Amino acid sequence: MLGRGGRILSRRGAPPTPGVRAVTADTVELVRVRVPAAAAIVLATAISALLIAPAAGYDSWAWLLWGREVASLSLSTAEGPAFKPLPVAVCAVLSLLGPAAPMAWVLIARAGAVVAVWVAYRAAGALPAAAVALTGAFIAYTANGAETGWTTAFALLGLVAWRDGRVRVAIAWGLACGLLRVEAWPFLVLAGAVASRRHPELRLPLVGCAVAVLALWFVPEWLGSGDILRSGARARVPNPGQPATEGVPALAALREAATIPLWPLWIGALFTPPRLRPVLLGGLAWIGLVALMAQAGFSGEPRYSLPGAACVAVAGAAGLLELARRHAAGAVLVAVALLAAASPKLADLPQLRHDQAYQRALDTDLRRAIAAAGGRAALLACGRPYVGRLRGPLLAYRLNVEKRRVGFAPRPPGVVFRSRLRDDAPVEPAATGFRPRARTGHWEVVDGCA
Repeated sequence: MLGRGGRILSRRGAPPTPGVRAVTADTVELVRVRVPAAAAIVLATAISALLIAPAAGYDSWAWLLWGREVASLSLSTAEGPAFKPLPVAVCAVLSLLGPAAPMAWVLIARAGAVVAVWVAYRAAGALPAAAVALTGAFIAYTANGAETGWTTAFALLGLVAWRDGRVRVAIAWGLACGLLRVEAWPFLVLAGAVASRRHPELRLPLVGCAVAVLALWFVPEWLGSGDILRSGARARVPNPGQPATEGVPALAALREAATIPLWPLWIGALFTPPRLRPVLLGGLAWIGLVALMAQAGFSGEPRYSLPGAACVAVAGAAGLLELARRHAAGAVLVAVALLAAASPKLADLPQLRHDQAYQRALDTDLRRAIAAAGGRAALLACGRPYVGRLRGPLLAYRLNVEKRRVGFAPRPPGVVFRSRLRDDAPVEPAATGFRPRARTGHWEVVDGCA
């Protein structure tokens, strides 16, 4: 209990021992800080759903599909994006929610983005928090349920904990990050080597954690596809225009990564305060690792560099604040430069809102189209289902079939789901020799039943 002046007392009114007083005070402080923060994170996530429609993207639909299959002990990862153990595990739990699972996953992914911004705020202030939110396509990726928000949050939490000397906590956050992106693995190995040298009692638990991370990545893939390296092979198939398609992929990846943070933040990085230098170095190392992986055959897409770029943004924004404190006139220039750099990203938000609303309608109309065309059983009895590119996981999820059962080059017998990927894109796929079956909203269903 608390006495006058907030003094902590025991039940009998006597002051507790120093150890008990310290633990109780820490608990009170933890509740005082974390509960309002958690409430703010939940509120911000809920507001995001009102401002931008919560619609899942390509990878998210695959994770939702695989999560449902894990829950039913029927995992098939033979086709689709790279397998990621943590999103699939969460989606397996969310599958218990039934129709609400897709929205729940997108909101959880967005909560990760809010947590990343909150960590930046706690570590360095409001400007670094804004810098994270405006890093590259951070908002766009997390809007459709990508893992980017949580990867960035875990990376920042781990680096800040390491800076503060909380080795065990840092490694715990690093393990969570390592279940989202393989780029975190070298950092985990290095941190584990340092931790085992400083704390020999951690060596056995660290080995166990390493084995667990590898098992969670590779065993489900082996069971689901028969190819333990399928995800790695899939990651080596770049989309057109990505760094891996350039003459020197590493340089192309570095060039792309340099454009992800707002450009004034690179100037601010030169003045990073000492307390945030580990965050800066960690971010630069992450970017460099993505470039090396691009040279080794991985795609090197900017979204892979984004967590590292967000760390650079935090350090750079703190450096700009430090520079502005030293030179009052420079504060005005900093504000103008940041506003100019951020304006294009802010101007893109209405388009993002429009795109997400379209994807939301695409999903809603697909469910209606399946019902209007006779339902799942009747459609699958007709033959193989076909759909346009980047809509395979969505159709597989809504038809409740394995991803490999969905085709993209229609031929009878089968049923074709035709739509536009975006409202300004052509209707796909082309379907010759098929009869109209149903039309609902953004979808046209045609069939060539046997």
